[in-house]
Amino acid sequence: MKLRTVLLVLFLLPLLWGVIDLLRAGAARGAPECPGLQLGEDGEDHPGAMRKGYTCALDYDTSSGRSVGTSSYEQVKYGQEVKRKSLSWQGTGFVLYGAAGIVVTAAATRGRKSAA
Repeated sequence: MKLRTVLLVLFLLPLLWGVIDLLRAGAARGAPECPGLQLGEDGEDHPGAMRKGYTCALDYDTSSGRSVGTSSYEQVKYGQEVKRKSLSWQGTGFVLYGAAGIVVTAAATRGRKSAA
């Protein structure tokens, strides 16, 4: 009985991880979020969701204040879409693995009654 419980918990963890990944994939929809400093068409900082024409300064040099790496709206949106697809596939794989493991463990370790 104890081995069954350990196996069920070990397969429950990837199942829960997969559900979390699927929820994260669902939350990655919508306007792209800039992980750095978002600059508008006028070159000024604009907080909030990115819009077309904006650029995202991914990293900048603090001594000069210049951007080291930038991405356009389309590049950030594409990156968000790639991440969403990756999370969807990964989450689906973990859910299937965890569910299959739980089913197999439950079926293989269920108590069998002997015929009297």
